[in-house]
Amino acid sequence: MKINLNNSPDEFVQNAIKSGITRGYVVLTGQTPQISNQELADIYNYISNSPDYQGHEGIFWEVDAPTKSLYVAAIHRTNRGAGQGGTRMKHYQTLGALFTDAIRLAKGMTDKNACANLWWGGGKSVIHSNQNPRELQGTERETVFTNFGRFIASLNGAYVCAEDMNTTPEDMRVIHANNRFCTCIPQEIGGSSNPSIFTARGVFMGLVAGVHHLAGKDDKTNIDLSDQHVLVQGAGNVGWSLMEQVVNAGGRVTVFDINENTKQKIRDTFTTEQVTIQEDLNTFYQTEADIFAPCAIGAIINDETIPLLNVKMIAGAANNQLKDAVAHAEALHAKGILYLPDFIINRMGIVNCANEQYGYLLDTIEEKILEVYDFTLQLLDRAKSNDTSPEFMAMQIAEQLSRVDHPIWGHRGMQLIKQLVKDDWGN
Repeated sequence: MKINLNNSPDEFVQNAIKSGITRGYVVLTGQTPQISNQELADIYNYISNSPDYQGHEGIFWEVDAPTKSLYVAAIHRTNRGAGQGGTRMKHYQTLGALFTDAIRLAKGMTDKNACANLWWGGGKSVIHSNQNPRELQGTERETVFTNFGRFIASLNGAYVCAEDMNTTPEDMRVIHANNRFCTCIPQEIGGSSNPSIFTARGVFMGLVAGVHHLAGKDDKTNIDLSDQHVLVQGAGNVGWSLMEQVVNAGGRVTVFDINENTKQKIRDTFTTEQVTIQEDLNTFYQTEADIFAPCAIGAIINDETIPLLNVKMIAGAANNQLKDAVAHAEALHAKGILYLPDFIINRMGIVNCANEQYGYLLDTIEEKILEVYDFTLQLLDRAKSNDTSPEFMAMQIAEQLSRVDHPIWGHRGMQLIKQLVKDDWGN
């Protein structure tokens, strides 16, 4: 089975259905990763040689013939518990881009969950459908998520999913109806529902901490941003909420978004003194401001964008903002731009839903939002004392905490993955 990672996932789906090889995995249960079927060697070579592959314990995928969808669950590290992270629905241009996104996001969830002191490991799932995710509706959408739910169930608890880009609590309801390894389900059936507002509130508190760090302050009750100009890239659920909070705190926003309906909503909601829409992306990056808040796609901080930036600080909601976590953190530090690691300040989405199976407590979530400020300020102070990027300090903390085994279950996730291999899951 010849697989070209530069071609569309749709081509891979078609070939997999024809060949009858509709499941596969790359797992690391020993010293080197292994593939479920040598016919899938091209995927193995791509993943194992990727700079984003960081000893992931398991990457599992399944082609769903009835919907012509591709499901992927990437599990990075499960010392602290099962891999947990959101389910992203997206129409990917290439198969390689799909796997890269999944493994990058899974590693980010390991770091995020560890630094938030959650007893979860890191995982992420993606669904590639043969339609635009926003246009997929009705029974077709329900079938995609029903079958995805059964795919997640087949992993026997090694990964627990949640809401993410282009998925909703109603989608989680469908997944949950087909397995019990799902969070962000609707509140009326005992879940935490949409986490976007909490993600945004955590990012906002991290942003305030960054402003205070630069000003030499330490007062989480003082959220006056009247002297701050913030660039917000992406005004989706999280970006919109962050924009509202900045405006309510007296700040001024310049926003870039590609959705015409969103831009009209901005015009209808805010004055031009509060929010200015920038239509050109390069001009947006070059706009002089205090803070850049990436709230859309990942890898947006890269060799092309860093020279354009004219800000003092980066604090946004997007996952994996740095295309290269080391090189681009160093470049920002050298340029004098304070970078607030995304997995530190955008953690409230997963914190909000992480323990919902034990009963959802809003008061507890409110306390955790304030903790983002404290953690961020302490991190920035430590990084300044060591004259290094906060990204490096955060990565050290994440690496240490993510290696701590669950106090009751130990490294159970790896046991589950080994059992899947033993049970010949890939075939």
